[in-house]
Amino acid sequence: MNISVIIPTLDNPDDVFDVIKSLNQQLLLPSEIVIVDSSSKDDIDKLSKNIDSIIPITYARFGRAYRNDRLIMMLKTLPITKYFFQSNLKGRAYPYEATNHGSLIAKNEWLAFLDATTIPSKNWIKDYVETIQRNKAEVVFGNTQYLAETFFQKILRASTYGANGIETAPGSFMRRKDFLNGFQITEGVRSGGDVDWKNRVRSNFRSFTPKDTYLVYPNLHKDLVSCTKKFFIYQMHTAVQDIAHSVKDLYFLLTLMFGLVLIPKWNAIVGWEASPYYMPHITKIYLLSATLILLFSLLFNRLFVKRTSKPFLKNAYKISFFILISFAVYNWNSFLAGWVEESVWYIPHITKIFIIFLCFASFTYRGLYFPIKNNITFDFLFPMNWVCVGSLGLFLDIVKAPGYLIGALISPFIKVIRSPAN
Repeated sequence: MNISVIIPTLDNPDDVFDVIKSLNQQLLLPSEIVIVDSSSKDDIDKLSKNIDSIIPITYARFGRAYRNDRLIMMLKTLPITKYFFQSNLKGRAYPYEATNHGSLIAKNEWLAFLDATTIPSKNWIKDYVETIQRNKAEVVFGNTQYLAETFFQKILRASTYGANGIETAPGSFMRRKDFLNGFQITEGVRSGGDVDWKNRVRSNFRSFTPKDTYLVYPNLHKDLVSCTKKFFIYQMHTAVQDIAHSVKDLYFLLTLMFGLVLIPKWNAIVGWEASPYYMPHITKIYLLSATLILLFSLLFNRLFVKRTSKPFLKNAYKISFFILISFAVYNWNSFLAGWVEESVWYIPHITKIFIIFLCFASFTYRGLYFPIKNNITFDFLFPMNWVCVGSLGLFLDIVKAPGYLIGALISPFIKVIRSPAN
């Protein structure tokens, strides 16, 4: 098998050096390394020309990064602002765009995808070739383990990726002709495109994911600030894609539930009729609006949306049921006990208990169940690290909430960003 390894990169020559070095140590060497670079400097270009590699390297410059380049490129497309931005610089390419470009210039039958921060084991190519031949697979996905050294990295890994290998686009093998025939990766986004790509590939080809880990990712964030920034930005990019519908629905559900708790108390909070913010019949308006949104989204998807694989609010019946439970809990003492504390049906602080229960269940899931399920050891979690893991997990869930909520709201009403061929 003739194999081209495609590596998109941006301003990380040291990482590229490590990846090229690891490829030269493969038990079965690829036929070509394709580096697609949109760095702000030319360090990687110089590296590709001077590094000692027994594998031929094809270097391709694909844009050049500069400050706020993607924002400026977007503003240049708008009629109102395009005249204020006269620069013809292309700016940086996102990894998926660079990977797609690399597939166009690759010279061999098979493509192997990497990124500049994922290191393959020395038997990666050899074992994948044997897997393709043994299983008659048309696609083999990557299996990547995330490494952690510092305490924060270990907490982050426990709350997100876990210690097991994860199916990834980096590390995957696919025939070039198949990839170019409508199965390039989603462009225009920084994250989530690989999930959409794997879903589409899985539905159309004989695919295989090895149980063993063949790649490692050693570059987890080392501090909370950079980690928060990445998760927020990446989730905003994921919002406009046809993926993670169950999670988006869950965030939409929680938003509705929060509104269900807050809205009935709004007028009391602002001061009733004496306040300029007083809104008569606000609870009825909210419940009617939520019901209409649910019904309209279901009707819209049933009649008009056929392009998405999983329509907006596909779990609407579950969401409706949960909203009804929340509403029943919130109004329990009013409906069943008439606010008579001596009544057998009266439950003091029932709303607070319900919310605390949900928060505790979520915290326990993030701090214990999820890490243990993903092979984080008891020795690391106990006695108190599980609290840090749960806290970070919940914090990152909150950070990602705007992206998930926006994704849930806009999915039936905009053209979902898809790959260039779709």
